[in-house]
Amino acid sequence: MNKVLNLVEAILDKVLIALFMTMVVAIVWQVVARYVFAAPTVWSEELARFMLVWVTMLGSAYVLEHGGHVALTVFVELLPPALQHALMFLRDLIVVAMAGGLAWYGYALAVSGGRRVSTGLGLSMTYAYAAIPVGAVLIAFFLLARRICGPREN
Repeated sequence: MNKVLNLVEAILDKVLIALFMTMVVAIVWQVVARYVFAAPTVWSEELARFMLVWVTMLGSAYVLEHGGHVALTVFVELLPPALQHALMFLRDLIVVAMAGGLAWYGYALAVSGGRRVSTGLGLSMTYAYAAIPVGAVLIAFFLLARRICGPREN
């Protein structure tokens, strides 16, 4: 299971780099086209927006995997160990339930997005909306996999 987890994480790492770089290139091109050539493009701003949605959703899963989300632990650390574990279990249950709801409704949104086309790129909005269920599934996957496999080994 750790091999699968590490493979998914490595792939996600490369995908996030590619998405982020695409977003940066689109934004730079938009600025150059607007201020240097005085001919702004319609597609670059929309592409950057789509990339931002994907980076946000996939990045949330990546940050969760690396323990980088903001957490207030001062009160939890005051509790006895047994209560700490129970509280962490409850927290994980809530996060998985929220990710499940996000995946469910995000999938419905992505499917309904097939009826709409983006103005700048001419793509189905499914491509933008699909980031929501994909990110949610990855969040649940990483959380459950880490609870099964144990903490990360660096």
